[in-house]
Amino acid sequence: MANILINQGTQTTVKSDTVGGIEYPVFKLDRGGAGATSLFTGTLDAVTNIAAGTLSRVGTVLNLSAGTVDTIGLVHADKWGTVISSGTSTLGTLKAAVSGSQIFVTDITISVGSASNVVIASGGTSTPILGTLFLSANGGMVGNFRTPLYTVAGSALVFKQSVDGPMTITASGYVD
Repeated sequence: MANILINQGTQTTVKSDTVGGIEYPVFKLDRGGAGATSLFTGTLDAVTNIAAGTLSRVGTVLNLSAGTVDTIGLVHADKWGTVISSGTSTLGTLKAAVSGSQIFVTDITISVGSASNVVIASGGTSTPILGTLFLSANGGMVGNFRTPLYTVAGSALVFKQSVDGPMTITASGYVD
């Protein structure tokens, strides 16, 4: 980088960067309001502090307004999904434990053929994360959770129904 001198009766220094013999001007980013200065010290590819704003992604459009960071429409790298059909009241596994990680449930559909109580739990039915659900014969429930349900770290995601009878669970989420 080099300084460019401008002669206006006296000299004024301008910062530039020389690339292949060509001088390119260097600009400083400042986020201060009128009459004030507040130097931007982050990097454009890794902005870590949005002082008074919201960053949300809707499709390919990025909006900035007051609030929080929202990741609408993004898919987690460790996503999972499963469909389980059961006919017994024994403890079953929706998603096996992942050492040191929590299993998050973002969507779940439960359908029963017989009136049944259903629990979705972390590791065993003593730590329910959803339920006890009291479902009528040929009934069920659908849940799409903006704030996901989650297991204790290192625990499996399990289910149990109170009676022997047909039941189907479709669930999805991510591991983190």
